[in-house]
Parts: sequence; structure tokens; C-alpha cells
Amino acid sequence: MRLLPLLGLLALAACAAPERVGLGETEVRRPVEVTEAPWRSIGVVATAAGGRCTGALVGPRHVLTAAHCLLEPRNATPVPPEGVIFVLGIAPGQRGSPARVAAIRTGPGFGALPGPRPDPAVPADTDWALLTLEEAAPAQPRDRVLPIAPGPVPPGARLAYGGYQADGPDRLVADLDCTVLGYGRDPAGRIMLRHSCAATGGASGGPLLVRMPDGAWMIAAVGSIATVGAQGGWAVPAVTVRRAGGGVKAGS
Repeated sequence: MRLLPLLGLLALAACAAPERVGLGETEVRRPVEVTEAPWRSIGVVATAAGGRCTGALVGPRHVLTAAHCLLEPRNATPVPPEGVIFVLGIAPGQRGSPARVAAIRTGPGFGALPGPRPDPAVPADTDWALLTLEEAAPAQPRDRVLPIAPGPVPPGARLAYGGYQADGPDRLVADLDCTVLGYGRDPAGRIMLRHSCAATGGASGGPLLVRMPDGAWMIAAVGSIATVGAQGGWAVPAVTVRRAGGGVKAGS
């Protein structure tokens, strides 16, 4: 499966209008409880430039999200760390707990076009970012930290994908029954995971989760690109973040 020829049919999920981006004809997303695992580890990544995406705790003070979520939409320049916050526990009637960001690391060579829109000249698998929260932010307990899958998740594996999405930004909703459809490879050998999960604007950066036989959840990929006019999209395999030395290991 080739990746680059498909870019014209896709949109970065953070910036596209929600009506039919990443969604099918039938609504399959459901509200989930933000106090229960794994959803208690997922929050909103918001920027001073107006960006709003989803992120997941991968360490007591580390959050994994999508790099395109941290760009100024008009010119695709990076928003500085002091212009980014992470908020856990948003739900109807609940404001959540905001934490400021001290540092940002993105996939090596990441870039995008204004909008932001995918840049065909930039490897798609660089669309990830690791946020380091300020020391003033309370360190989250280990049982809130989601481990990163140590290797690729096989096609056919069942996934759950949730986020704070544009058509309901104050509630966490998820597709609880979707799958890994396969993988795409660009001419340089960069790999992206293709999935069937329903999610729209605002879900970018959210974790695609796989459940282990012991019931524990693990991050399989980072939501990046949504399909226009159909359900599903593409995600950066979490193992790519690990191999890039993104500063986190499983559960660190």
C-alpha cells in the first residue's frame, strides 16, 4: 500500500471541518467516562493560536500528541511551549486540570503547510510531538501513564480511538470497535498505520489504543490524518516515536 498518492484525499484532522472528515454515514462514537482507564489518561492539548487537539499521558509529566496540533494555522510556524497547555478531566460540567508546557519535541524534520495541511515533501510519520509539562504541574501517578507499544500492531488488531472532537469539544467520545486495516509506505520507506476508527477534527494527537490479553491498554499509534468523506484515517505508529528516541519508553 503506497502512502503519498493518497494525500490529496486526506486532511489533518485538527484543522478540517468536522462534517464528514473521518466519519462514516452511521454514528459509532460513544461518550466515555473520563475517570476510568484508559480515558483518564487522555486530555486536551490547546494552544494560544487557537489549536485544540487531544493528547495522552505517556509519563508522569510527558504527553504524546500530533506535531501539527502545535502550529500557527495561518503560517504553519510552531507555537512556543509557553503558548501550549494540557488539560485532563474535561467533561460536561467539569473544567479539568490545566498544566503548562515547558518543552516540546517533534518528529525529526516535521513540517506542514498553512492550514495546517499535509506537506507532501515532509515524511508523514514525523507528525508526532512529546510535551514536557512544567515542574509546577503535579506529576501524574503511574497508573495513569499509558505505555507505548514496543513494536507494530498487526493488521486486524482491534483498536479504540477517542478524543475531544470539534462536534462535541466538552466531552470525550470514542470509537470502541475499530481495527488496524494495514500499513502504507512512502518511497523513502516511512510507514503509517491505516485504521477504520471514526474520529474528526480535534481527535488529532489522540492515542489509538490496543488492549492486551491481561486487560491493560497500550498506545498503538498517534492519530494524524483523517479521510475526507469516509470513516477512518492514518496514524503514526507509536513504535516510530520509540525508535526516534522521543524521550519516552513504555510507561516512562
